[in-house]
Amino acid sequence: MRVHVAREMMTTSNQLPYLLKLLEDESPPVREAVMKQFTSLGPALSDEIKNLHIALTVGQRTLLQPLLDVHARGWLKGVWSSWSRLRGDKDKLESALGMIAEYLGGRLHLTDLTELLDNLTQDFHAAEVPVNAVDLAHFLFHHVGLSGVTQEDYDNPQNSNLVHTIECKRGIPISLACVYILVGHRLGLSIEGCNFPGHFMAIAAIKSRRVLVDCFNSGRLIEQVDFAHINASITVEDVLRLECRAHTIIARVLRNLVHAFQQTASHENAHFAQELLSTLEPAGV
Repeated sequence: MRVHVAREMMTTSNQLPYLLKLLEDESPPVREAVMKQFTSLGPALSDEIKNLHIALTVGQRTLLQPLLDVHARGWLKGVWSSWSRLRGDKDKLESALGMIAEYLGGRLHLTDLTELLDNLTQDFHAAEVPVNAVDLAHFLFHHVGLSGVTQEDYDNPQNSNLVHTIECKRGIPISLACVYILVGHRLGLSIEGCNFPGHFMAIAAIKSRRVLVDCFNSGRLIEQVDFAHINASITVEDVLRLECRAHTIIARVLRNLVHAFQQTASHENAHFAQELLSTLEPAGV
């Protein structure tokens, strides 16, 4: 009877919550029938769930994830090139990272990256502290509490999702640095990326000098003595030459995603991230 009902139900917006409940039915035939209904919706499935503000249960998301992944990859492939046509470097960076966040969130998250960055900027203004790179670092990495992920969680693909980073207050070096860069841009501050091998940092203009900021380690300023533990021949001046812009940052994020997906055996997503990366490589990044 339930199978018959599932087959006959139209997948309209008002019926979607009921179909989601049937999805977790213990009967395999019921699940199969409901999955056919979801499949028939195509990419509109994600939009319907998002528009209805439906929060999927863990079980529902697990069952729907392969289908949602297919739709998310198709969506991102179709819109991906749009960020490269923007004029401003930070506009390019935010657009690309926003799309990656939506893709990694399964396109179901109700809050987008731009809204979260705007909120952080408003909160900074409300704190009534001086507008400079040092105080912004202290605000983000002490007051807000953004910090580095644990080693056990380092290879989680969601660490390349800036929405996830902001909401969970945890991230890898490049995701934390990008939050710092993009909020700084809203405040009129000069903050760029530093493509240091193995540990992405930020380069901030503070008064008359440029300094390195380690966003993964509480936003602390990096001095020459810190490099002595790595390689005594490395100077701060050498590292400052690794300043980078949007294309390089986006490429590094995608390389991180390829690695993370491979580590988590998500091979289709790893291949897709590599495909996106290949669109940047002709540009020499």
